[in-house]
Amino acid sequence: MSRWFFAAVLVSTFSLAHAQSPNKPFGETAPLPADAEKAGTAATEAPQFQRPKAPPVVVDGDLELLDPRTYRLRVGVKIEAPDGAAKEVVAIFPVPIEWPEQRLRILSERASSGMKVFETIHRGQCGMMKVQVPIIAKGGSATFERLYEITRYRTEFKLPPESVLLAKQPPAELRELLTKPAPGIETENPKISELAHDIAHQHQPNDPSWDLVKRFWQWTRDNVKFQNGDFRGALFALEHKCGDCEEMSALFIGMCRLNGAVARTVWVEGHNYPEFYMLDGKGHGHWIPAQVVGPPWFGEMTEYRPIFQKGDRFYDPFQKQYVRYAPQTVRADGGGSPPKLTVIHDIIADSDINGPTYDNPMPRQ
Repeated sequence: MSRWFFAAVLVSTFSLAHAQSPNKPFGETAPLPADAEKAGTAATEAPQFQRPKAPPVVVDGDLELLDPRTYRLRVGVKIEAPDGAAKEVVAIFPVPIEWPEQRLRILSERASSGMKVFETIHRGQCGMMKVQVPIIAKGGSATFERLYEITRYRTEFKLPPESVLLAKQPPAELRELLTKPAPGIETENPKISELAHDIAHQHQPNDPSWDLVKRFWQWTRDNVKFQNGDFRGALFALEHKCGDCEEMSALFIGMCRLNGAVARTVWVEGHNYPEFYMLDGKGHGHWIPAQVVGPPWFGEMTEYRPIFQKGDRFYDPFQKQYVRYAPQTVRADGGGSPPKLTVIHDIIADSDINGPTYDNPMPRQ
C-alpha cells in the first residue's frame, strides 16, 4: 500500500519532509484562532513565514496536457505534547510543488503564535517545510495549515516511440539521487540483475530504445500479481511474484536502471507509478509516465490526485541517512517529553479524482 493515502492523517513521533513551489502569488497569512491555541505554545508573538522564490516549471511541449481538473487540498500538521512540555520543537513534512502536469496556488495559510515556518524547494524532487516552536506546554499543541488550489492534467507523450533514445544519465540536479542505491530498489541483488539482463537480451540492436523499457514494464505487469500491503521492496516482488504499486514500480525502475534507462518513482496521494527519461533527436529530455499496475498505460497517465514527490532516495536530516520517502519527522531539540506529530492531507473535490481500481486491469480504448 502506498505511504500516501487519501484524506490521510498520519500520527508518528518520527515523520516526513517535503515542500511546495507555486509560481502564483501566495495567499493570506494569519495566526490560528485563539481557541485553537489554548494551552499551546508559550510564545505569543505572531508566526513568521519564510518562503523561497519558486523556480519556473519547465513545460514539455511533447507531453500533452489534457482534461484539467481543479480542486482544493488542505495540508497541515499538529504537534502535541501529551506527556510533558517539549522544548525547541522542530518538525519537517512535505507539501506539494508544481510540475508540468500539476499547477497550484496557495489560497490561505495559518500557524500558531510563535511558530516559525520555512520552506525549501528541491528541484525535480519535492519541497521541504520546516516548522519551529520554542515550547509546547504539557497537554498543549501547535498547528500549521495551508489550503491549496490544485489543477491536475491527464498526460500523453506525443513523439513517435522510434524517435527517442535512452539518456546516458539523469538531469544534472538529479544525478546523485537517481544513480546511487535507493531503499527498496535492490539493483545490486544478483536475482534482479539476472532478470534485467535476460529481458534486455531479447532486445535487438535495431529495436527502438522505447521497446526495451516497455519490455521491463510488460514483464512486471505479466508476472507480478497485485497484492496490497506494506512496502517490501523490488526483490520481494521478484521472489514472490506479488506486490502492490510500490513493489511493482520498484522492480520496473530497478530493471531500467540496470540497463542504462533513467527512471524514478512518482508519489501521489494513495498510489505511486514510475516515470522514465528519454532524449529526442535534438537532445531534449522527456519524463514519460507508465502504469505498472491496473490500466495498461505506457507513455500516458490519467491521474488527478496531488503529486507530493518524485524520486525514491531522499536525505533525512534527523536520521542522517537516505530514506525512500521524503521524511516527515518531529523532535524536541531542547529536551522534555517527546512530541507527537499528526500530518493531515485532506482533498476537497466536487467530483471523484481517485484513480481506477488497480486490481482489475482495464483495456485500453
